[in-house]
Amino acid sequence: MSLISLNNISLNFGDNDVFKNINFTIEKNSRIGLVGINGSGKSTLFNIMTKRLIPHEGEVHTARNIKIAYLTQDSELDENQTLYEYILESRPDFIELSKKLRNAEEELSKNNTKENLNKFSKIQQEFELIDGFLYETEIKLVLTSLNFPIEIWNRKIKKFSGGERTRIQLAKFLLQPNTVMLLDEPTNHLDIKMIMWLEKYLINLNIPYVIVSHDRHFLDNTITKIAEIENKRINFFACNYSNYRTEKQQRYKVQLKEYKRQQRFIKTTKDFIQRNMAGQKVLQAKSRQKMLDKLDIIEKPKAVKDMKMNLQIKNRSGNDVYILKDLSFGFAENILVTNVNLRIGYKDKVAILGKNGCGKTTLLRLLNEEIDPLKGISKKGAGLHIGYYDQYNLILDDNKTVLRTIWDLTPYEPQGYVLSYLAKFGFRGDDVEKKVSILSGGEKSRLFLAKLIHEKPNFLILDEPTNHLDIYMVSNLEKALMNYEGTIIFVSHDRYFIQKVATKRWFFSNKNIIETKKELEELFLSEYDSKPKNSSNYKKNKSRRTNPIILNKILDKIDEAHVSLEKKREELIFSENKFSDNSIFNDVSKVKSLHKNIKILKKEIKGLEIDLKNLEEEYLELADLES
Repeated sequence: MSLISLNNISLNFGDNDVFKNINFTIEKNSRIGLVGINGSGKSTLFNIMTKRLIPHEGEVHTARNIKIAYLTQDSELDENQTLYEYILESRPDFIELSKKLRNAEEELSKNNTKENLNKFSKIQQEFELIDGFLYETEIKLVLTSLNFPIEIWNRKIKKFSGGERTRIQLAKFLLQPNTVMLLDEPTNHLDIKMIMWLEKYLINLNIPYVIVSHDRHFLDNTITKIAEIENKRINFFACNYSNYRTEKQQRYKVQLKEYKRQQRFIKTTKDFIQRNMAGQKVLQAKSRQKMLDKLDIIEKPKAVKDMKMNLQIKNRSGNDVYILKDLSFGFAENILVTNVNLRIGYKDKVAILGKNGCGKTTLLRLLNEEIDPLKGISKKGAGLHIGYYDQYNLILDDNKTVLRTIWDLTPYEPQGYVLSYLAKFGFRGDDVEKKVSILSGGEKSRLFLAKLIHEKPNFLILDEPTNHLDIYMVSNLEKALMNYEGTIIFVSHDRYFIQKVATKRWFFSNKNIIETKKELEELFLSEYDSKPKNSSNYKKNKSRRTNPIILNKILDKIDEAHVSLEKKREELIFSENKFSDNSIFNDVSKVKSLHKNIKILKKEIKGLEIDLKNLEEEYLELADLES
């Protein structure tokens, strides 16, 4: 049974259609990536699922007692609460029983009677039934993994930055009990280490979810199905994001071939009808006309086009763009980095890597000459025209429209040129006439990036440039930066973007910055990358040793089980998707056969999951004995 089912949903705002007869279901095993250009309706779809928005046509069905958790990009927090108070709101039952347990414990310590002991034991049992003690551990795991150590849990929310508040909202979202999770850009304001942790956290959850994200690596690692919003409809692909791009192109080729074949058939048939409608073959002509009238017309598919950004420079810089010598920077009370010796050369594309709070943005501000070093030399090269993108400090004229903001940079260009340029950053139709003052934070970020690029700097300093861009814009910006004739230094948590664009990697480590060629996963490797040990089945006995050949055989079996399990899951998704095929849905025998096949697949998947779990526990136990 589906947990959420959208049947023939249509929605419009005025004369603008958002959806036309779309269908969407979330099952118990759903792990879906929702993609589409900015403004295509991704957030709108989430609002329909949560019944915050009522469609004009169609029905929304949800299972009984379902709890839908929706992570939005807008954080609404009570600034006077502490971090811990806000997090606890996710579990009112935990708050109530925790208070009762403390009171019962206090009464028992004052008066050790049988009555007080029984009362304490009863509340303790209730607390255990809601996994109260495990929940406390889970809070610690989630908060510390999102860079909130226990020492700051009692800090007021108003003292946290905007990025930190977004992470606080994510923590509460993950900790609250729910049946279905809807996540809108969950990786915003997370560093790479946190994203890697979040991937593993979601994968280990036994909860279905739908994710909107511009992070392609994140989608590849967390989802098994893509739902693409395009032209007011939804297309489904039973694969991760990387395979979806290939599958989409293949579908286009097949549909175009079918479209052309049908058009040739229609033309030939119409010619026959026109020639014979008044002749001896009039009956055949009428018969063919009836056949045409009943024909399901194949729509001409739209080509998959990328809107190319062309990043230009006015003048070339010198070969030495920046030289950092014996450099220290930060603040008197908090020195972030000491003794840095690095060089940025012409056409270098440098990715700045490190955990949140290590000083990445501070380094960018120093290169933009907003702050001075505490010690050492920061030497800027000759002929630099800097373009600085700061996601928190966007300098735009609130009184101008989106169109005028760009047109004023090139007053002699035709309007069509400006509209085409703005479309590359997601501004289309009526959006270009909006005043800057009413734009959302994301829209302002996109407009500022469009303005900055159009000014043709030869040295780009970019702080999280992919935030607020859709997945297609990120891909287009990536290609443009790769072909850029200037120099770039940037901060990003998008691993795919970093791997494509960067020619150098600077990593913040132990209050220094090192240039490295290490892979990102290796740089950010942490304790959460190892598999958790099942304490209930763990037996430590270091006097025994295990033959490494046995361990390798078990590892081979684990790998085989993973491959088999993935194949069965793909078969299941493929089979479930067949229900959208009318030729099958209208055939009772085919539906029964499909239901039977799905039941068998689910049973096989369950068996493989149990086998895999047993193999992993066996390996962990033997590996521990080996140590």
